[in-house]
Amino acid sequence: MNLNFLLQLANVLLVAKLARSESTSECREIDENKFPNCVTHGFKMTSKHLASNFYTETYSKIINNMTAKLNGCSKYTSYILCSLYVPRCKENMPGPLLPCREVCEEFARGCCNQMNSNGLNWLKPLCSLLPTKRKSATCFIPPDFKPLKKPLSSLQCSETVSNDNCQKKERKMTFISRKTQKQLQDKLAILINKLTSSVFSDSCKETLNKLACASYTPPCDGTKIKTLCKHRCSLLFDDCPEAFNFIEVSSYCAESAQGDTTSGFCELTRWPSARHWDKGKRLHTVRPTSFPAGLIAALVLVPLSVFCFIYLAVVLRRRYEQKRSGNVQELLTYTELQTETADSDKKLALIMIRPGTK
Repeated sequence: MNLNFLLQLANVLLVAKLARSESTSECREIDENKFPNCVTHGFKMTSKHLASNFYTETYSKIINNMTAKLNGCSKYTSYILCSLYVPRCKENMPGPLLPCREVCEEFARGCCNQMNSNGLNWLKPLCSLLPTKRKSATCFIPPDFKPLKKPLSSLQCSETVSNDNCQKKERKMTFISRKTQKQLQDKLAILINKLTSSVFSDSCKETLNKLACASYTPPCDGTKIKTLCKHRCSLLFDDCPEAFNFIEVSSYCAESAQGDTTSGFCELTRWPSARHWDKGKRLHTVRPTSFPAGLIAALVLVPLSVFCFIYLAVVLRRRYEQKRSGNVQELLTYTELQTETADSDKKLALIMIRPGTK
């Protein structure tokens, strides 16, 4: 291999690494093939983390499945689901560009029954995490937005979780009324059985039981919204990854609250996907992500540099040995010539000493 070629390749990789490190853009284009509804509704850019192959493949399936379950209940469905998984990104903006609370409330009003039936009640309290148009200019309103005159009654954390499978020893509170809980009791039991029967680990069964309960009866504490802790989702994936074959698990755990507590539920203080705009913090995901660009460059450059050094050392060593070998050969040839001449002289001397000898 040509040494110059290796050095040029190393320079190209180094320049590429520096170019990536100098890029401070937080936004990347959304894949139109994976998120057609999002792009149609004006979602062109999202966080560079969410634009990675892993998130694209996973979140597109989640959005498609949840959209099918909601079955056209609101014309604002795509605005909310896309904002939850691939929210809009604007340069020089420290966080995602999110829909205003009014839009989310219209979505929740239109899709209330579908959320009840499909274990998507955990979406309802998320609206309170969004700013209102009256108080913030950083949220957006769809061009055709027309709110209904009757405002959505605010969710009150005043109901006790009635299902025995969810209550356990703790007294849990929820936003969902006792009447609705009674109507959903059979659906919740079916989901708990489906999820827990898919795994063998007792700890996984416990986590999946909590997840199913939180899907139908999202926990709360006063004004605090709670979800299953991200750490519990990570442990679930480590111990029982097969559970993530269920869309109920992957969609819930994708953007749950950060941290961990003894109860397994953590407070959600902001719009979940806003965490992808955090700088200098390690993002905990429930599945492995791709290697950072800097690490990939290091993995390429370090072995390549070592190879170049070894190659150069071998070439120099070979040239030195060839040169040394040439000098020795030259010396040996000269010595052999001297020996042959000396032998001839001896023979000539003997002939001269012994007259008559031919």
